[in-house]
Amino acid sequence: MFSRIRWMIVLLCVCAVVGGMRSHSEWNAVHSAEMGPFTGRAVLVTDPEPVGAGVRIVSEIAGQRFESWLYGSKAKRALLHVAGESLAVIGQREPTRSRYQRRLEVRHIVGRFEVSALSDVEQGAQAFESRFMLAANRVRSALSEGAQTLSGDQGALFSGLVYGDDSQQPDSMVARFRSSGLAHLTAVSGQNVAFILAVVAPVLTRLKRSPRLVVTLLILAWFAIMTRVEPSVVRAVTMAGISAIVFAAGRTSSASKILAATMLGLFVIDPFLVWSVGWWLSVGGCGGLILLSQPLKRSLESTRMAHHPWLMVWIVPSLAAQLGVLPVSVMIFGWPSAMSVPCNLLAVPVAGIVMLLGVPVALAAGFAPVSVAHVLMWPFGIGVRWVDTVAAIGERLQPPMWINLAASSILVGLGLWAMLPRHRCDNLEI
Repeated sequence: MFSRIRWMIVLLCVCAVVGGMRSHSEWNAVHSAEMGPFTGRAVLVTDPEPVGAGVRIVSEIAGQRFESWLYGSKAKRALLHVAGESLAVIGQREPTRSRYQRRLEVRHIVGRFEVSALSDVEQGAQAFESRFMLAANRVRSALSEGAQTLSGDQGALFSGLVYGDDSQQPDSMVARFRSSGLAHLTAVSGQNVAFILAVVAPVLTRLKRSPRLVVTLLILAWFAIMTRVEPSVVRAVTMAGISAIVFAAGRTSSASKILAATMLGLFVIDPFLVWSVGWWLSVGGCGGLILLSQPLKRSLESTRMAHHPWLMVWIVPSLAAQLGVLPVSVMIFGWPSAMSVPCNLLAVPVAGIVMLLGVPVALAAGFAPVSVAHVLMWPFGIGVRWVDTVAAIGERLQPPMWINLAASSILVGLGLWAMLPRHRCDNLEI
């Protein structure tokens, strides 16, 4: 036991030293970026994002990331491209002079690139950095085609639920999902990764151990690229990858150890993750599910809910995840709405069905004739409309602050009650 603790302390010290060195190296890279004129190829790191009358892009130029704001014909041309594609650019690299400079730096954006000319590269508009990126973008495009068969804003919400693309969601939809505590549904997380693996499970189970591991890791990497490698996706994909490796090695490991290994490993690879709110919300939600689900279940079993197992399966995961993200949510966004718990209980099960079946059905709809696509996507329109309606009701029924504080306090009290040790007294005689 002592030897095990000693090795854990040594490992933590090594990770701390390496992480410190990596952090120092990353800050140096950000603050010593090459500036000046540039003519050549820029690779889009993110999808072009319409903001007001302009378009914001993040591109990689000579191995460094720059932010650009485009207007007019340049903006229209940029919107024809997606992440991974290359553009021929002429412009000036300048230091960032913005109150959001630190926020940009921790996303590895070293400066601003003022574009004076922009065009397709010689190979044409479909020049990608890799065939892997090309495959991921083609699937994403097919999913988008399927989602567009839904009417109104339903397609935009479907895209957010299934593969995390919230770029087409109107501001009103974003606001109501935040107000009702459902914004996490449009951020890809472990639930989406689990559903993707569930979809391909019939194929994976037919493979032998080594080929199954290779295919699983490739699918996880492809999904991360398709969903634009957001921090929450990175956490979920890394945990799934470690789990697959452990299983292929014929061993077992607890979810808490896998989460800890994921955090340590990714902090060493990218120390700037400590500045990502999305990362900490993802870790908090996952940690809540891992550490609090069983204690909450045992506590609720002592109540009348013990006679309704389906009710605990419905309630426990939502409460555990809400407790897990509560500290970060309070520090960054303030006290959450008391409506977040009931809204999650009503919306998450339906959203889960949309996430599970949305990928294969939307892919089929993307390649099918329009009439067939409408039939295939019609049930998802109902599910998406339900989730949006729950969000709208949650926004409309916003309670006063004291109720929000009371609800959060009750939630914390429930978590503490669940974590208290319980001692059985079956052998005591009176």
